[in-house]
Amino acid sequence: MKVIISQIFFLIFLSIFFQACAFNKVSLKSLAQTNSASQIEEYKAEILESLITYKNKLDLRNPNAFNKDIKDDIINEISTNQDYIHIVQDGVKLETYEDYFYYAFSEKSMNNRNDLLILGMYKLIFKAYAMEREHQFVSFSYNKEEMQNLHKYLQVIRWKIKTAKNEKGEYLFNTWQNNWQIELEKKYMGDYNIINDLEYIKLEKESVYDYSNFSFEIVLSRILINVEYTLKKINVEPFEIGLSTLKNFIFVL
Repeated sequence: MKVIISQIFFLIFLSIFFQACAFNKVSLKSLAQTNSASQIEEYKAEILESLITYKNKLDLRNPNAFNKDIKDDIINEISTNQDYIHIVQDGVKLETYEDYFYYAFSEKSMNNRNDLLILGMYKLIFKAYAMEREHQFVSFSYNKEEMQNLHKYLQVIRWKIKTAKNEKGEYLFNTWQNNWQIELEKKYMGDYNIINDLEYIKLEKESVYDYSNFSFEIVLSRILINVEYTLKKINVEPFEIGLSTLKNFIFVL
């Protein structure tokens, strides 16, 4: 009789032990997922802070390319994780990030090009991070395809900001250029001898040997790095787009 009772207690103990092990595994997995989601929220917050920084820098460098009346509204929208600003272009209200990028990188003369670029980037981020849901409690709640799309578009945007020009052959955005290069672009008529007469060269404020302005690149790279961290948290390996793809990429409506 004692043997039977001992066996029963032993079986009960084993049952409780294995249930506890199973519970611990589930709990640890759940905890890990929740922790990953929390880190992703931190990455997102840093991305949005960097986007505001980029907006401010872009407006300072391109003072005639943004609407001063809505600057504070754009920054507030980003800061509060909302999506309520919609620019009207050519009589049509722009809705998607593709709409904004199409006009931001158009070769035609464009008012408020800075706003088009920043709002397009924000709407892209807003969709990828599913910000309309406010909070994600587990890392697998994020859509992998949307996040990969964000990473791809940001690489394209970085390239186009550095290289895209308008119909007159002028860069759409002044970012990496030194002041003398911007002045040269406006005055160049086929003779590079005018370089010595450019204001920033003549007054020795800058030199043709100066490095380009990398501050814009640093902010964009910070955004990209945080997106890559996010991708790794949802078990996706970041993919770098090839140069030929970047050169041939076209934004369409």
